[in-house]
Amino acid sequence: MIQAIMAGRKTATACPAYDPEDADLKVGDELQLVDKHGNVRAQLVVTIVELRPFGSFNEDLAQREGVTLPELKEKMNFANGRQIRDDEEMRVVHFRVVQGKIKL
Repeated sequence: MIQAIMAGRKTATACPAYDPEDADLKVGDELQLVDKHGNVRAQLVVTIVELRPFGSFNEDLAQREGVTLPELKEKMNFANGRQIRDDEEMRVVHFRVVQGKIKL
């Protein structure tokens, strides 16, 4: 996933709106992309935060997530341990890399 973000193939992420993680993110916030070893790999900036129903997810959003629409829906259901309803409100955070670090 880190490589996809740094290459610009993944520019969005989504979760149920009730999920407290990232609930306070707003446009302009800066985030660190950290690998499993705790190394900062890149600096990200939030460009859009939107709430939308799961049923409105489309190929454009899936592409921003770096997957196909069926893969995105499967990933979301798996990550949440259940089938997400089409009317369930989701939080979608769009971002871009503002500074990447080269792994030495």
